[in-house]
Amino acid sequence: MKHLTRLALVALFIAPFSLSAERSIMDPVVYDLRGALAEGYEVAAVVTDAGELSEFTFDTANSYLTLLKPATFYYALCVDTAGQLAYLYMGPKEVGGSSDPYIQELTPLPSATAQGAKTAGKGYLISLGSGVVVFAAIAALDQGDGFAVLLGVLTGLLVASVGAAISLAAGLIKGTKVALDNRAEIQQREARRNSSPPSNTQFVVEPVDERLVPAEFTTALKQAIGR
Repeated sequence: MKHLTRLALVALFIAPFSLSAERSIMDPVVYDLRGALAEGYEVAAVVTDAGELSEFTFDTANSYLTLLKPATFYYALCVDTAGQLAYLYMGPKEVGGSSDPYIQELTPLPSATAQGAKTAGKGYLISLGSGVVVFAAIAALDQGDGFAVLLGVLTGLLVASVGAAISLAAGLIKGTKVALDNRAEIQQREARRNSSPPSNTQFVVEPVDERLVPAEFTTALKQAIGR
């Protein structure tokens, strides 16, 4: 029983850290394409300033383009249903006033569901570990009649169940808070978007003629879609 108690304690302290351990990577880059992407067009491929293709996702609900490979600037190839091509430039540019294209480079918003699940998951593992520790501690006192083992099982289940319920509630609260924070951030971004930017270097998204796109970028983009 002493070995069981030691293993339970180890599991209790290790589990939360293993759950929160994440691979260290650079954050993706997000651009708001409203006002820049023509109606009927979809982003088909994106290339970085290094001439490398970047994986991406596009949220049609808010027109956010998430680029998974950090770079100084990007060119995007867009295609409509008729197969016509259009290009977008995304990156720094000298902006002289509100009449120039201006779409702020954004940071990704955290997922309310993922954050809530993460909080609930941590709490659940801690509750489960606590239940095991309680069971092991009580079962270690068993005199051979099995009563302490049974009492340990019931008490451990009670501790784990109560902890799991509390963890679920904490996860729901965390998810709701993140969702409200996201909504407030989106409103602030909308307000910044509608305000006139100052006269300095800003991150922009703007349509660009194919003749102005360097050949190495257009070649990489067209090859990516089989053109």
